[in-house]
Amino acid sequence: MKRSFTLIEIILVLVIVGIVASIGSEIVFKAYENYILSQQLSSATYKTDVALEQIAKRLEYRIPLSTVAIKDETNTSDIVSLSSSKTDYKILAWLGRAYEARRGSGNPNIPGWSGFIDLKYNNGKTLKTKGDDLNILTDIVYNLSGKDVNLSNSFDGAVIFQSTPYNSDIVTAYGWKTPFGTPPTHLFPAKIVDSSTINIDSGITNKPDRIYEHYYFTWTAYAIVPENNGDGTYTIKLYYDFQPWQAEEYKDGKSTILIDKATSFQFRRDGSAIELRLCALSDLANSEYNATICGKKVVF
Repeated sequence: MKRSFTLIEIILVLVIVGIVASIGSEIVFKAYENYILSQQLSSATYKTDVALEQIAKRLEYRIPLSTVAIKDETNTSDIVSLSSSKTDYKILAWLGRAYEARRGSGNPNIPGWSGFIDLKYNNGKTLKTKGDDLNILTDIVYNLSGKDVNLSNSFDGAVIFQSTPYNSDIVTAYGWKTPFGTPPTHLFPAKIVDSSTINIDSGITNKPDRIYEHYYFTWTAYAIVPENNGDGTYTIKLYYDFQPWQAEEYKDGKSTILIDKATSFQFRRDGSAIELRLCALSDLANSEYNATICGKKVVF
């Protein structure tokens, strides 16, 4: 006589199998959900860190005190120095030193610009430099700008002496108001005459009241602009290759995307340092799985 399962035993087995299967599927689902969230967090963290690092690298070579805050895309003439900016100012902008050209070339290495002026040979409109080859500066800037900026033919470069503008509005001093009719007072548009001679454009601004031995050379301003996507997120763009002292705004320059789906971009000045804060969604973010990562970086 063969022994078989009763109907009750079969039902109990089916119930137990069902319970085990439901528990197993829940474990598998949770594991998959955790994998997706982990992937999103890694993606958002990576994007945020890379964008902050790109901004910080350029800010490291800013002209001291040249950093300003611009209201937003529709209020580009509302510009304040970073020390007095408020949280509702969305765009960060600054003048960059031509640091690639300062490294120079050759053996022994000759810098494109040394940052030193020979005080014995200048008349306020013509500056003689020391220990450099300005033709190297011209060539490097020409190539970096995609052949848009030729310092030997235009005043797209500018000289700024290493002295803090005394009792002056920084925004006006460094040329940020030039596109709106106010010429700079402490920035001097310049072009390269030969390997050791810089000419200042006296038609745009007055010649310097004082000539200092140390100077900075700049050929471009930079701007970090959050552009609204219309869905609560922003595309953060870096604008470059524009010259405020030539009456250009950031919109006249070139741009590249640093990060999309950003949720906020904030900045503030603390002494000589600038603190950046950026938040962004991951590429995989949707209505069901959503990851937002915020990062901070301080640039001295």
